[in-house]
Amino acid sequence: MKKVLIAIDYNPCAQKVAETGYAYAKAMNAEIYIVHVIADIAYYEMEYAPIMGFRGFSADCSFKSIEEQKKEADNFLAAVIQHLNDTNIKTRALDGKTAETILSFADECKADLIVIGPQSHNSFEKILLGDVASKVVKHSKIPILIVPTDKQDLKKIARLHDTLQYI
Repeated sequence: MKKVLIAIDYNPCAQKVAETGYAYAKAMNAEIYIVHVIADIAYYEMEYAPIMGFRGFSADCSFKSIEEQKKEADNFLAAVIQHLNDTNIKTRALDGKTAETILSFADECKADLIVIGPQSHNSFEKILLGDVASKVVKHSKIPILIVPTDKQDLKKIARLHDTLQYI
């Protein structure tokens, strides 16, 4: 494997996803891409705790444009680079539907592996694995590494695995 794509968001589990994906990529001596997809504006109306040195933004922060969201995403990705202490990592803030955009960028950069967490942007779909992760798993043409973040996530992944066997 020569290229690893790590997809993260502002969720606190992003740190574990980034660190795990980074460790896998380094072990394979692979080129590393870390992406953040700028999602629906409602996703940015929640308050996030600081993560990997990124102070985040508060619920009273209102973005007036996609450019403001992109600037904040670039700041987040810069904090991730600093946290991982590797300036050779390539980053990209992308705009679009999260799962589709991750898959499209994986094709564009010719990634050999996608690393993602089991989080969801949609509370209803959190019941299974997470809408983003499940869509990426279902439609990817390359291997996926889903980084579990707690015991509940491990149970969700096991259920998804069982479900996918019958699809």
